[in-house]
Amino acid sequence: MKTILNFSISYHSGWILGVVALAVFGQVAISQSAERMLVRPADVMGASPKADVSYKPYENRKGRVVLATEVLPQPSGATDSTAKIAASKGDAVTVTLSFFPDVTYEVMVNSVVHHSDGTIVINGSLCDHKIATVVLTIGTDGFLITLQDMNQALLYRVAGNSRLAEGEVTEIDMTKMPPMIR
Repeated sequence: MKTILNFSISYHSGWILGVVALAVFGQVAISQSAERMLVRPADVMGASPKADVSYKPYENRKGRVVLATEVLPQPSGATDSTAKIAASKGDAVTVTLSFFPDVTYEVMVNSVVHHSDGTIVINGSLCDHKIATVVLTIGTDGFLITLQDMNQALLYRVAGNSRLAEGEVTEIDMTKMPPMIR
């Protein structure tokens, strides 16, 4: 009986230890992903129902987003520009943009330009996409983000207030957009 009891206790201890280890490693992975999350949906409002907002024929939905300014790279001389953006794939610097709860993109940063007026321009491309462009322009008063997903024929446009770190995202179906007049 004592042997069975010892086996039962060690068996359950092994399971408990395994669950604790899984929880710790899961939290580390989640926190590392969260550190790179540059844009996320606002908690107060996800996608707006079509009845609440007026849409153009090519707009699928709109929502509110929050910009994590603490993830932005600092100008050279201040701190290492890659210190706040964690690399997730080898030496590539990546950030995560989540516009809606069901829309998240991993963006590989190709270049970061700091202008003397405090504006930051970040150019990137979508990981695992052959043709995709991402441009983030963040100024002292406002920010603009444009992301084109050619695989899904979707365009995301974000405009917001840098001081509040909040903005509005619009999902656009590029197949329904009228031709541009130049």
